[in-house]
Amino acid sequence: MKIRHFKVTPFSIPFVEPLQTSGMTYSHREGVWIQMKWDNFTGVGEASPLPGFSTETLKEVHYALEGFHQAINGEDLDSEELFLLIEIHSQNTPSVRFALETAIYDILAKEEELPLAKYLNTNAKSEIAVNGLAGMHQPGEGFTVMKVKVGFRNLFDEIENMENLTKSFGEDIQFRLDCNGAFDLPKAIRFCKEMEKFNIDYIEQPLPADNLEDLAELTYHTEIQIAVDESLTDFQSAEKIIDEQAAHVFVIKPMVSGGFTECKKIIMLARTENIRTVITSSLETAIGRTACLHLALTNEITEACGLATGELLNEGKPTQPIHGGKIAISGGYGLGIDL
Repeated sequence: MKIRHFKVTPFSIPFVEPLQTSGMTYSHREGVWIQMKWDNFTGVGEASPLPGFSTETLKEVHYALEGFHQAINGEDLDSEELFLLIEIHSQNTPSVRFALETAIYDILAKEEELPLAKYLNTNAKSEIAVNGLAGMHQPGEGFTVMKVKVGFRNLFDEIENMENLTKSFGEDIQFRLDCNGAFDLPKAIRFCKEMEKFNIDYIEQPLPADNLEDLAELTYHTEIQIAVDESLTDFQSAEKIIDEQAAHVFVIKPMVSGGFTECKKIIMLARTENIRTVITSSLETAIGRTACLHLALTNEITEACGLATGELLNEGKPTQPIHGGKIAISGGYGLGIDL
C-alpha cells in the first residue's frame, strides 16, 4: 500500500449543554480527524484525547501523526508494515493508534467490499444494544439499561433521584451508576448500601483510578457489581485490576486504551477471567463513535454498550439512529461514514 494522501483536520465542536462529571465540566470536544487515500479508497479515523481521562495531549497527537506521516511518505508498504509503524509511532498516544488503525481497516474493508466489523470478523452482527443516558433519553425509547451520573449530589438527593428514575422508567430497567471516582471507601460503602434497593446493573469507578486495593475491599461490602473505567487504560492496567480482584466489569474506551489491537487483548483477557466487558465512547464525534461501534461488533460484545452519546454534541449532522435501544452499522463498506 502506498498512501498517497494523508490529511489531518483539527476540530472543536461544542456540547449542546456543558457536560458535568464529578471532576470536570466540558464545553467543547476537541481533536483531529485523519484521512488517508490508497488507490481509489479513502480511510478515516479520529484522535481526540479526553482531558481528565486520556494520558496524552493534543500537541502530542499532532507530533505522533507527523512522525507517522514522515515514516510512510512515498513508501510502498504492506498492511503488516503499516500496523508495525502505527505501533512504533503511537507508543504514548493511544488515541493516535485508534485513529490510524481505524483508517487502515476502513481502507482494507472497502477494498474487500465489506463493513469494517464483518471484514475483521465474519460472525460480527450488524447491531448492538446500547444504554440510554438519564437526563437525555426518555422512557419508552426502548432502552433496557440507563446510565446515571452520580457522585456530585448529597446522598439524600442521590436516593431521591434514583426513586424518581425508577418510577419514571419502571422496575425492569437496570441502572448503571457512573461515579467518576467521586467517593472514598467509607462513602462508597454507604452509597452502595443505599443503592442496593434499586435495580442496579453495576457501579462504575466509585473510587479514584489508582485505588485498586480499596476497590477490591468494596466488593466485599456490597452486592452491586463493581466496574472500572478510569482505572482501565491498557492491557497492563487490566492485568493489575485482575491481580487485585478489584472489578467485575471492564468499561473499555478504545480512544483511551489504544484501539482495535489493544482492546481485543483486554477483551480476551477479561473473558478468561469471567469479567464482563462494555465498550463505551469517550464522547467522540461520529467518526470515533462509529469506530467504537465496529470494534464492539467485531469482538462480539453482548453487553449494552455506551455509544448513545451523539446527541450530546452539536455536530450539525445526523448521528447513528437508535431504534429500540440498539444502534446498527450502515449498509456501506468499511466504516460506513466519511468526513
